[in-house]
Amino acid sequence: MSITLRDPAGKSVQLSDTPFAQGGEAAVYDVPQFPNVVVKHYHKQVLENRANTLRAKIEAMASDPVLNRFKQHPALAWPRFSVVDERGQWRGYAMRKATGVRMNVLAHAIAYKKHFPGLDRPSLVSYLLNLLTTIQVLHVAKVMIGDYNPANFLCDPGSNKVTLIDCDSWQVTANDKSFRCPVAAADMLAPELLGNELGKIGRTLASEHFSLAILLFKVLMLGRHPYDACGGASPVENIRKGYFPYGLGGGGIPKGPWFNIWSHLPYKLKEQFVRTFKDGVSNPANRTTAAEWIELLTLYRHEMDKGWHSTEISPAMPKPKDYRGTQSISQPLVPEKQ
Repeated sequence: MSITLRDPAGKSVQLSDTPFAQGGEAAVYDVPQFPNVVVKHYHKQVLENRANTLRAKIEAMASDPVLNRFKQHPALAWPRFSVVDERGQWRGYAMRKATGVRMNVLAHAIAYKKHFPGLDRPSLVSYLLNLLTTIQVLHVAKVMIGDYNPANFLCDPGSNKVTLIDCDSWQVTANDKSFRCPVAAADMLAPELLGNELGKIGRTLASEHFSLAILLFKVLMLGRHPYDACGGASPVENIRKGYFPYGLGGGGIPKGPWFNIWSHLPYKLKEQFVRTFKDGVSNPANRTTAAEWIELLTLYRHEMDKGWHSTEISPAMPKPKDYRGTQSISQPLVPEKQ
């Protein structure tokens, strides 16, 4: 049986019989009258505990004079307006319909082959640049994503575009009120956030930069976590210790294609991962920014187009030690130990 809700003007909107998608907090339904719109309908138990808090945040995001422009942003499933049931009880909100394949599939050593046939490194980098451009816009507006779950980024196999979903969990300041991000996987968090109740601690650009670097690494490395070390502790414990197994003084790179992939990445790209995941653990100022990643990945894609780097998703062999390219960001200032 389909659900009927009302928009702020009191107009009835009928939802599809079955959800378009669903998760632990809510189900997302198509709106047959409006093919480009979906409704996020929160589960009963969520509404019983958090309806007032959720409604306040959603309506602030939709009405804030600075943030409401994101309702029309093509890469964001930003809340547009609240919906209520026929008794006037708040049930969720309407947003742009987002389609695509979740980024955790793109960043998977096997699964990507089904959904992204013919994928190569330039295309992979293009997805990341598209995502970074949107994130940079959000950061300028002081919006912190907080939860860098790859499943919250939808990749279009036909265009290299990325759409960001679950915007309602982000940290925003709207209508002069701050709303924090209460969720995230521990292994995607900056070390200063670990062990804290996330709904009570503010995210910063520095914590964003750390989580963003983890996401970029996982995509470039086909799902491998940067702090996953062979014979070592868990990624979360390695984050606390700043134990990054790649680069000079590393050790413990997991068996498999990971060393080959790492060896083929440009030197200065690897340098920034080392900077963020080693020095940046104790000194947040050493974490690479979105703008810096955009510059480096743009140059990486340009140099792949020139044939200076392998375009294979998973190179069969490590990069030859005598390979340096010409005027390439692979050229280290000192001899590099692969």
